[in-house]
Amino acid sequence: MMMLAMGAALAAETAPEQAMKEMAGVYKHRFRNGIITPGKAPMEADTPYESEDIVEIVPYDATHIYVRAELQFYNGHSCSISGMAGYEQGRFVYHDPEKAYDGGPPCTLAVASSKDGITLTDRLTPDGGATCRSYCGARGSLSDYTIAGSKRRPIRYMDRLQKSREYQKAVDDLQRYEAALPKR
Repeated sequence: MMMLAMGAALAAETAPEQAMKEMAGVYKHRFRNGIITPGKAPMEADTPYESEDIVEIVPYDATHIYVRAELQFYNGHSCSISGMAGYEQGRFVYHDPEKAYDGGPPCTLAVASSKDGITLTDRLTPDGGATCRSYCGARGSLSDYTIAGSKRRPIRYMDRLQKSREYQKAVDDLQRYEAALPKR
């Protein structure tokens, strides 16, 4: 009887709710990084240091998640992005409310769960160009970044996160976007 009730509850969940439940949390990955020593070839005489990638995923409403990614790359370069992503075709997608500075397509970041973990990508097609370059340094990229599911932990600082400047801006951007949609 218990299994039947659990099955009914699971079936009652919508696809976005199930995906949110699978993804929600903070993912942290610590790794050794390096800075180029002037006059030396890359990897020849680098100065090593520790880096940490952080991806936060927080359910917002029935079809949106808040996502924030702080990713570190070689020679001190990084990517930093945050916003609300809506559920579209089996994944969550963030659409930057600002136009691209270079006249290209606006930043579009897809967040998807897979057997390997969470994947972020700013490619509109598998072989397409990166759309979120303005959020990264020269060696950084939001194209096809995966962080292992084993790195996921519960967020224990939710109050502070929801009061953060980044979260508040994401909420404001989503509300402005939804207010601008045609009324049905």
